[in-house]
Amino acid sequence: MSYIFVYGLLKSMYDNDAARLIRQKCSLIGVGVTPGRLFDLGSYPGIVYEPNSKTIVYGELYKIESDEDELVQYLDRFEECGPEFDQPNEYRREIIPVSVDGTIYQASAYLYNRNLNGLKLIASGRYQDHQGHR
Repeated sequence: MSYIFVYGLLKSMYDNDAARLIRQKCSLIGVGVTPGRLFDLGSYPGIVYEPNSKTIVYGELYKIESDEDELVQYLDRFEECGPEFDQPNEYRREIIPVSVDGTIYQASAYLYNRNLNGLKLIASGRYQDHQGHR
């Protein structure tokens, strides 16, 4: 069983190709949280996972039900994560712990991978951007 944690434009409230693909290939487990900080990168967010953080980031946890390789390859392209993209990549895919109603899951997440200088912290840990475009 594989899981994916999404906290920005891939959440169910957005209507873009990547978010729709997640809804097609995965089932929603629920609202999840992970320790760390969430930053506003302009028209989308980025998370920095920090295991000992006193702050948390909210998102959605999905169980991948079908075509995992296809889904991961598509999301890697969407997030421009891989050797074919500008280095260092803006995101890196990593397994992190995500809690849903007290149960801890190990889930893939796209974590921000560049310098944090000048970025605005989203103190609530919740990303809301009703455009849903990237």
